[in-house]
Order: sequence, then structure tokens, then C-alpha cells
Amino acid sequence: MKELIMLYLIGGLVCSGIIIIWNFSYISIHLLGRFYKNKEIDSVDDLADCIAEKHPTFSEFIFCPLCVGFWLCVSVASLIFYLNNLSVWFIPACAFSWPLMIFFFFKYFDNE
Repeated sequence: MKELIMLYLIGGLVCSGIIIIWNFSYISIHLLGRFYKNKEIDSVDDLADCIAEKHPTFSEFIFCPLCVGFWLCVSVASLIFYLNNLSVWFIPACAFSWPLMIFFFFKYFDNE
């Protein structure tokens, strides 16, 4: 049981870290900004606005912490499930609880 709890916590923290890095660092600008060289992009919000001009749904998907967080959580939980031979219920349990944890981390760091 301790191993399952540790896997749950580690997976949630990994997903939280990836989402926070994606939304608060310049990695998204470095990876996606090259497609918008003619625009002045200084922040993640500027990049989201540039992408939203042509692809509003895609922009919402990759810059909404709950949207991308859900699919990231499904992916990470599936990987943990596959590598550790866990019950298949691990995936939906993580997919619907980790995004909430990510959302709280995101809101906490966003206010500072």
C-alpha cells in the first residue's frame, strides 16, 4: 500500500512540475515561438494570444492548466500503470484527482 501511495504522490508531483514549468518559464516560448517569428513575444500570455488568433482551441488546450493537465495526468498514470503492473483503476483515479492538485499549485504560484 505504501508503494501505491508513493507512486500516486510522485506522479502527481511530476505532472504538477511539468505544468508549472510549462506555464511559468519560457520553455513554451522557446519551443513554440519560432512559429511566430514576425510577432513580438515576450511572455507566455503573448504566445497564447498569438496562437489563439489562428487556433483558439489549440491555444486553450496547451495553456489551460486543467486541460493539458488532464491529458498529461492520463499519460503519466498510464505509464506508471504499465511499468508497475497496477490495477487499471489507477489511471482514472489519477486522471481525475491530479489535475485538481495541479490547479491548486497553479493558483498558489500564480498569485505570487
